[in-house]
Amino acid sequence: MKIEILGCSGGMGNGEHTTCIRIDEHLLIDAGSGLGALSQDEMLAIKQVFLTHAHLDHICFLPLLLDNLFEQLKSPVEVLALPETLKVLREHIFNWQVWPDFSVLPDSQQPVLRYRPISMGQTMQTAGLTLTPLLAIHAVPTCGYRVVSAEGKVFCFSGDTRYDDSILQAYNLSGPIDMLMLECAFPDRLKTVAEQSKHFTPQGLMQFLQQLEYPPESVLITHLKPAFRKEICAELTGLKLPSKLHFISSGDTFFL
Repeated sequence: MKIEILGCSGGMGNGEHTTCIRIDEHLLIDAGSGLGALSQDEMLAIKQVFLTHAHLDHICFLPLLLDNLFEQLKSPVEVLALPETLKVLREHIFNWQVWPDFSVLPDSQQPVLRYRPISMGQTMQTAGLTLTPLLAIHAVPTCGYRVVSAEGKVFCFSGDTRYDDSILQAYNLSGPIDMLMLECAFPDRLKTVAEQSKHFTPQGLMQFLQQLEYPPESVLITHLKPAFRKEICAELTGLKLPSKLHFISSGDTFFL
């Protein structure tokens, strides 16, 4: 399983892009500004986009992707997400005011975009991978994803979430993880802001990892707010954690 971090920043900056992960050639998790790193041919290879939630930094390049692919696709791009997320896309993005409704273009029988609702715990098979939404607690309905390769390797992405006992329970019930991509948006001094916006801080991340029944060997730290990146990295580096941390950047690639 090839995991390309097209974007992983909690904001914008030179060389950094918002969340978009390409797994192998045909699948994306989220469609932030990192999606713009793909060539036209690479975009044409995308068959499915799994969204964690509807915040702009995770969906902002989805409209542009579909616009780029118009009249070139032989089958629709499937956008899979929680029903609440799809509702936001229909009502506030692909509504003919912000952007055309590609679910009926060029016609309703052969559209560019096809919505596919998913539910928590639902297992989906696609392109040799098995995907299952994972519980996340954020300011809007959100999920993470557990991705299992044909060889049994497990990659999990937390999405945007805060620490909570129910999150811990969901991960412990899901089984061992080979690689975990876990968000950490704010330093500990902004704990109140993190709690209000429902994001991890280093202390919450430590609490989560220390209580995992199967702590992964590798943890990819994502969604750091650019203004706090050095501070967050320093705080995390100073903690005694059961996993090796990788402070990832847009453009990084990993293999499982």
